[in-house]
Amino acid sequence: MRSIHFLVMTGVFSCFLLFHLILPVAGIASPDLTGGDYQATGTLHVDGSPVGMEIALDGRVAGQVPESGVLIIDNITVGEHAVTGSFPGYASQEMWVNVPDGLPVEIRIDLSRKLMGSLDISSSPPNVQIYVDDLYKGITPAVVEVEAGSHVVLLRLSGFQDWSTQTDVAGGETTVLSGTLVPVSKTPVSSASGGPSVLVTMLLIVAGVMVAYGQIRRR
Repeated sequence: MRSIHFLVMTGVFSCFLLFHLILPVAGIASPDLTGGDYQATGTLHVDGSPVGMEIALDGRVAGQVPESGVLIIDNITVGEHAVTGSFPGYASQEMWVNVPDGLPVEIRIDLSRKLMGSLDISSSPPNVQIYVDDLYKGITPAVVEVEAGSHVVLLRLSGFQDWSTQTDVAGGETTVLSGTLVPVSKTPVSSASGGPSVLVTMLLIVAGVMVAYGQIRRR
């Protein structure tokens, strides 16, 4: 009985040493998955062009595609995320990706150049301010490069009424616009046309009153 009891105690003590001293020191003990501090994460590899393309993850900038052509984003929460690629002069692209726990996921984003056109704008009178979609673009006459699509053009000059129009621009083509600005109408100042002026009229009235008063005094 003593030998059995000794063996049981030895086994319990060995288990205690294994789980509480040896495994934690060796770094083999499994993490506490039920703890509040643990969060499953994964890695995303974004392969794409052009180089320098900005990558946003769920609306926040995560980095830019380097010369190697692959941007590595670590410590991403496991689950579905929105990935957006953007670069000046290119159309942005968005895709959804499901990031697994511990395993890297790879995606590719290739941006296409935006279709561009131009506006050839003149005016009467010349040297008028040009606004395209509320952005200042210079003085007429001028050729303004814009993205293909619909745009609002406004011409403005002090002393004249604004001139505006909406126009469509096709990719690779030039749309010609010419605006005529109308002077701002001013309220005409009334002037006496014939007859005595107001001052003369008042003097005549005063003189008439004085003459009448003098005649009354004489009586």
